[in-house]
Amino acid sequence: MTKLLICLLPVLWLASPAHAVDTDAAQRAAAERFLRLARAEGMTAPLYDQVGRLMHARFAQLGGSLQYEDVLRDYQQQARALLDQELAWETLREPLIELYLPLFTTEEFEQLSAFYESEVGRRLMDNLQMLSSESMALVNQRWEQRLAPRMQDLLEQMADDIEQRQAPVGGLPVTPAQESPEQP
Repeated sequence: MTKLLICLLPVLWLASPAHAVDTDAAQRAAAERFLRLARAEGMTAPLYDQVGRLMHARFAQLGGSLQYEDVLRDYQQQARALLDQELAWETLREPLIELYLPLFTTEEFEQLSAFYESEVGRRLMDNLQMLSSESMALVNQRWEQRLAPRMQDLLEQMADDIEQRQAPVGGLPVTPAQESPEQP
């Protein structure tokens, strides 16, 4: 009986709510560590830059000059405060953790963290923004130079094809049944 109890204790502990809370806390901590190593805190920086450029562009469109630069600075501060309120790490941390938790176990988060702490992981993170940017530029260039004209041709061909099929034959529009006669 004592041996049975000793064997069952670990099973009972693993099934207990206390273990679930410990596991959940460990998984949350591992997720946060991974997100920090993956530099999730800085993922909104491009948005801050974009808003700054937008503010400058709008200021210029409105004819803003050096004499009104204090107005620009004031609105830039207001925009930054709005961004900070909604996009600060403290605001995004919990929703991001919740986003990742169902996807990875504690052990998998630890494996991901080990990768990001490795030399190759750090090199990836150091170059990720540039790689992402250049990858998107490559895709956009191919779209604009190679695909967009061909897609436009396809769309025009489709329009011509539909137009021809809708053209009346003997005063009546062509129906799908008339297009492909049944074969015996």
